[in-house]
Amino acid sequence: MTAARDAILQSIAKASAAAPAKPVPDYALPSWTADTTAHFAAKAKASVAEVHEIAAPEDAPERITSILAAAGLPLRLHLYADSPLRALPWQRAPALVLSAEPPSGDDSAFSAADYGIAETGTLAFFSGPRSPSSWHFRPGREFVLLPRACILPRMEDVIALLTVERLRPATLNFVTGPSRTADIEQTIELGAHGPRAVHILIAG
Repeated sequence: MTAARDAILQSIAKASAAAPAKPVPDYALPSWTADTTAHFAAKAKASVAEVHEIAAPEDAPERITSILAAAGLPLRLHLYADSPLRALPWQRAPALVLSAEPPSGDDSAFSAADYGIAETGTLAFFSGPRSPSSWHFRPGREFVLLPRACILPRMEDVIALLTVERLRPATLNFVTGPSRTADIEQTIELGAHGPRAVHILIAG
């Protein structure tokens, strides 16, 4: 058995020496020409996410309240205690109750995406002390604030930032629309491993 193994390895070594591997050529992505926001919104909607445009982040409290009210849902929103989003003018939506408790599958929660990916309508979330990853998997309905300026053309642009900007989150989650599975009888079920509904608020 050892002799046969040695023979195989020697054969591979000889072949490698006779024909050294060619260097992998540099690959440049084609120039992005589409409107990033419009393309992101179209792809996000295709993934069954709901997209809403607001003039500024400060408009989020009122818009979230109106969405919940229109759907007949409780006017209660879970928001991490140390989230920067707590600085928004929540007094503009006095009927909305904020909770710092971790959400359950029947609750609505609010978070901010670090980036959006226009090519696929995907949200990128960097974990941190003020943005725990678990909150993207707990709620049944997630509202996400996405600044228009943070929508990038492709996933490669987000990955490049990890090197260029020296960003080192413990966890990087890419989320495209509501959670879903077709494991049972090839029937799509929403909310399998996360939110059943995702509302993206594009601000700016």
